[in-house]
Amino acid sequence: MTELFYRFVSRKIFLVALFAMSAIVGGIPAASAAGFTVQQISSPGPAMRMSNNGAVTGFYVAKCTTLSSQPKRTICYNAPWLFDGKRVSKLSGSWPSNSNAKAVAVNDALDLVGADINGAWFYSKGNVDYVDGTGTNSTGSRLFAINNNGVAIGMSSLGGIYQPFTYQFNGVPSPTLSPGNVAVDINDAGMITGWYKNASNVEQSFISADGVNINDIPNLAPTINCRPVRISQVNPTTGSVWVAGNCSGNRPFLYEITSGSLKDLSYPNSSNLSIVSVNSQGVAVGTAVKPGANAPDGYTAILWPAGSATPIDLNANQAFAPATAWNVHATDINEAGTVLTGYNDTSGNFYTFLLHF
Repeated sequence: MTELFYRFVSRKIFLVALFAMSAIVGGIPAASAAGFTVQQISSPGPAMRMSNNGAVTGFYVAKCTTLSSQPKRTICYNAPWLFDGKRVSKLSGSWPSNSNAKAVAVNDALDLVGADINGAWFYSKGNVDYVDGTGTNSTGSRLFAINNNGVAIGMSSLGGIYQPFTYQFNGVPSPTLSPGNVAVDINDAGMITGWYKNASNVEQSFISADGVNINDIPNLAPTINCRPVRISQVNPTTGSVWVAGNCSGNRPFLYEITSGSLKDLSYPNSSNLSIVSVNSQGVAVGTAVKPGANAPDGYTAILWPAGSATPIDLNANQAFAPATAWNVHATDINEAGTVLTGYNDTSGNFYTFLLHF
């Protein structure tokens, strides 16, 4: 989920089918395609994030209640789902039916983080641990990401001060960075990316290697707001670490930490261009409305190859979505180069795919 995807969900735009039927649970075997294979996940709702070993999580509508009071209205509640590499499991039984729990991230151990009406939670091996609870001084917490060491990153009011924090299952919130900074992602090396408003009141991206000191990521222009969305793992061969983000004016960027390389990404004549994820090889994915097209049926999933500032349309010559699909998008890319994608239809059906290169 990324911020773009949250906006996509909140506008109640629903996702479209590639196949006439889908199984209730499970991953449909991969089918051959030019350059990659397509594996459909029979997800009951939108996918939010993927782990490095191919696990995927998201949320779905688990319960709807029609109120008898006038005017009558229907309220629906969400619950997390998890694809473990073999099958999809609906996890509604781990939360109260009216908690409206939404998962936003998963790691290789199948730990999930997310939030509901009671605040942020950490799910591990069937158990749900709330950040805001007995023995903590945190309120209004939210968790955004989790690494493979079981460390989650988020934002909370700690002792009345709203600031970034880290959290581990059955632990206590640990303040990190300083108030005024917003943390959005963390990698296995414990490196954090986020943003703050600088002295010119411009949103400024940063990275922190120690949870104390921050290093600014240059904005694409001094006066435009820029926010990161993802930090990659450390490349085991080159030591490279990439940060992906978006600046105002539909200007995605990639920043490599060790070299200080900053790329202004583009997709000529497209609109609504955004980046959502990057891996340690510098391969990034995102979403855009194709040149000459309109939303919602003009959206497509795109991939920037390593070293390229111009993307390729993943659905152009190796179609995983039909021409009638709405909101075709990319959600994530992992260290194996697998791309998490999806689309929707007007009937409220969600379709999720893993593109294996």
